[in-house]
Amino acid sequence: MQDMMLEEVDLPHIIWYFKELERLGWKPNGMNLVGIALKKFFEFCHLRGYNVAFSEQLIPVREKEFNIPRVSNIKDFRKLLAQIPSRTNHPNYIRNRAFLLLLWDTGARSGELCMIDDENLKFKSDGSGSAFIKTEKSRGRRPVREIYWTTETGKAIKRWLKKKNELQKKFTFQHSEALFTTITKSPGSAIRGSRMTPRGIAEMMRMLSNKAGFPVVTNAHSIRHSFGRDTIQTLHDNSAVSNQLGHASLDSSWVYTMLFGEELKRQWVQVMKKRGNPLYKAPSRALMFPEHKRPIHSLVRSQIRPVTVKTSRTGRWVRN
Repeated sequence: MQDMMLEEVDLPHIIWYFKELERLGWKPNGMNLVGIALKKFFEFCHLRGYNVAFSEQLIPVREKEFNIPRVSNIKDFRKLLAQIPSRTNHPNYIRNRAFLLLLWDTGARSGELCMIDDENLKFKSDGSGSAFIKTEKSRGRRPVREIYWTTETGKAIKRWLKKKNELQKKFTFQHSEALFTTITKSPGSAIRGSRMTPRGIAEMMRMLSNKAGFPVVTNAHSIRHSFGRDTIQTLHDNSAVSNQLGHASLDSSWVYTMLFGEELKRQWVQVMKKRGNPLYKAPSRALMFPEHKRPIHSLVRSQIRPVTVKTSRTGRWVRN
């Protein structure tokens, strides 16, 4: 808005701002959020009695476009995981590997995993375990839920806990109770050991995707979507998806029943085999082909049919 005074902002300035966003390559869904935010902001200004030159109802809001959700498969995830050395003592690699494995096993949101504390973890003897986490977007219906992980993921988490305890003896961590924390100082924060945020997770996923050579960044939500897709295909129950992913409403689980690409084509092929081809006709019997004198069902399979032959001794036709 060129740092203008609130009273000087008029509707043409808002239109100019949207055109600049579009020129910079913003997508309609992103501009939709900006438009809603501006409408809420100027509505607040009107309620506070500030002198605004126009009504917030005049702010145009772009319609959202439906985009096919990105769904990660196990092949891409293995390639992503291969960018993290398994035999290493580097704390960043140990932490990132534990986070990715936990993300694959649970399908939880990145923000939910960032809020896990050490005391929430419950391990079994084989390394597998569970934890209660706070559900984001619960709206009061599902404030907490339980997640589970496999033995391999449990070993990776224990390895990270051991490494984190070693670092805490050398440095002072801001959030020592958090499971996933930062390790080194960054320009934005001069304190070590602060709780990781979804923004930090997104940056980690971007770096790993670039190393793997993916044309599109594999984000945490694409892995979550993969978990929901596999759940609906295995259990065929939307309530199961809602329980596993912590949805506040069953309506949020319907998106995981929408198939695309080869999965959708495979279902179509099965349906068409059942329906049949309306243009297909069974081949008709040729008119010149002689009919059977004996019913075809009277013949026994592998039976030698009797034939009439002429012997050289008598010169007569006899039945063999």
